[in-house]
Amino acid sequence: MRALRKINRWQDSGNIQLCSVERPTPGADEVLIRVEAAGICGTDIKIWHGSTWSNPPVILGHEYSGVIVETGRDVKNLKPGERVVSETGQVVCGVCEYCKTGRELMCDKRLSIGYGVDGAMAEYIKVRQGIVHKIPDTLSFDRAALCEPFAVALHALMDHTRLTATDKVLIMGPGAIGQLAAQAAKSVGALAVLAGLPKDQERLDAARSAGVDVTLTDLSEEAVKEIAGEKGFDVVLDCSGAERAIRQAMRSVKKTGTFIQVGLTKPELTIDYSLLTGKEIQIIGTFGHRWHNWETAIELMSTGKVRVDHLITGRYGLEDWEQGFTDMQEGRGIKILIYPNKREEAAKIEGDSKL
Repeated sequence: MRALRKINRWQDSGNIQLCSVERPTPGADEVLIRVEAAGICGTDIKIWHGSTWSNPPVILGHEYSGVIVETGRDVKNLKPGERVVSETGQVVCGVCEYCKTGRELMCDKRLSIGYGVDGAMAEYIKVRQGIVHKIPDTLSFDRAALCEPFAVALHALMDHTRLTATDKVLIMGPGAIGQLAAQAAKSVGALAVLAGLPKDQERLDAARSAGVDVTLTDLSEEAVKEIAGEKGFDVVLDCSGAERAIRQAMRSVKKTGTFIQVGLTKPELTIDYSLLTGKEIQIIGTFGHRWHNWETAIELMSTGKVRVDHLITGRYGLEDWEQGFTDMQEGRGIKILIYPNKREEAAKIEGDSKL
């Protein structure tokens, strides 16, 4: 089968190749999935440039949807032909505190698809049955490929707050996760404000078209007061990982409010740490997702309560991966999909495609 692999030292820039590799064989507790659509994530770009850890030789891709084609002998509740997505934690110990309490991504032994073990930018992927979620026929493969970033956004916002319809929520960074966090806030009736830079105007316009209440490129003190009042925002999420955005976000949260760090940052930042005590704010770090976040993402997207079509801005065949990666790196679009199997059916369902 064809697969996009990081082939040697993770620290090296490049070394991504479209290779011919053996089709994986599922183990007793695993299923084999034909990949229908795979999303390009910022992590994939970092692996391309060797700026984040990976475990080469390894197939990239951790956002995907597909169809089960084979099951292992111990798989009972999944069968060939079922439409599915999967979580990312393929290898975990299963016995530590985190695994036992549904926080498997915190497991010290965890290896995730796409960088720890082989991922979804290939014709087929095998994963353990415990991380597979079925998707209904009402959810297209393209939309389902966004389940992973949506689950991340839901974990960040819903698992760490008691969000209500009267809350005002500020999200920094209009990438896929930021956009989906804004949609999640809207789903419970909260005021959703999405902030970015002037170069993000196209992304912000897309968010407004999908129902986000307010978008802005100027997060001045006056702008915060105009939108959120003298107190500031009840909840602020940073999905950018940028130091300047984080400082602005912390100043924008109200006293006793909640600041949630979603975007990955560099190891050391300069922030106004006195705000923790001066404003008695909570700072929460969040990573990944939990089982119920996936089920919620599937439900919200399949029922149309959350709109995601506007986030899909590029489609490529696997052989054109480098153009897709370049578009993503240079900010041309929001979420770019790759079709490892060149499914004409998927292209017809979703519209124009560069297959």
